[in-house]
Amino acid sequence: MSLSVTKFSPAKINLYLEVKKKRHDGYHDIESLMTFCNYGDLVSVKRSEKFNFRVEGPCSNLLKNKENLIEKAKEKLENFYERKLEVDVILKKNLPVSSGMAGGSSNAATFIRCIKEIFGLKELEGFNHLLLSLGADVPFCYYGRTALVTGIGEKIKFVDNIKEYYVLLINPRIEVSTKEIFDNLIISRQEEKKCKNSLNQSKISFFIKKKNDLESQAIKKNSLIKEILEIMSSYKGSLLSRMTGSGATCYALFDSLDDLEIAKTKAKKKFCNYWIKGSRLTNSLQDI
Repeated sequence: MSLSVTKFSPAKINLYLEVKKKRHDGYHDIESLMTFCNYGDLVSVKRSEKFNFRVEGPCSNLLKNKENLIEKAKEKLENFYERKLEVDVILKKNLPVSSGMAGGSSNAATFIRCIKEIFGLKELEGFNHLLLSLGADVPFCYYGRTALVTGIGEKIKFVDNIKEYYVLLINPRIEVSTKEIFDNLIISRQEEKKCKNSLNQSKISFFIKKKNDLESQAIKKNSLIKEILEIMSSYKGSLLSRMTGSGATCYALFDSLDDLEIAKTKAKKKFCNYWIKGSRLTNSLQDI
């Protein structure tokens, strides 16, 4: 057990995202190859006599007057373990809010890992259900490895490591409602194909043929996303340009760090008021 812990809370990237069907309970079954990049938030947790939570960092103002998943996670953990978990929490918010990078889910998952370490908590029966109750991306973010995620997010199969491409991230500083995107989504009937957990999933030739089914609906909401994707695809060395999650963050993958840096410079000139970062994919939180 520790008195205090600070952990990195990375951005999530959907290399592809297919929506299979809408369920009777209102949720959607998906299939998505998901990974992380080595840019994100920081969560610092310290034992305390009472709960304190504050947000710092360049994107902290975006969380004002909004419920934070860290606070919700604390409440659920206390009910689950039937004990008080009083801590002082500082969230350094570097990621835009409602951006498709699962920032809130990653924060909650990281906070849970911190709490477990500080209080020496074990994963009891029902723990995975607790994770899912916080959000569909929370289980994936908690286990922290590249994976094929199906169901509503509860079925996770770790895959062979994909190449850790350099990645350019661009967000036009608009928040996108995941619920609105899914509510307005029209799902085309398609033959259900089971995706095997094979070596092919680790190759770009596999997921480049896929797509993000939420992309077209997000573009209907905001045409800036289409513009970003078109320009990203034109950059020298761009292997793939796609939206992550329900948007509005878009990304492009590169083999070369030089190509990434040139693309980032061009993007900053073109989109001077946008949130723009260069990063690298990472298959495991242990590698960061």
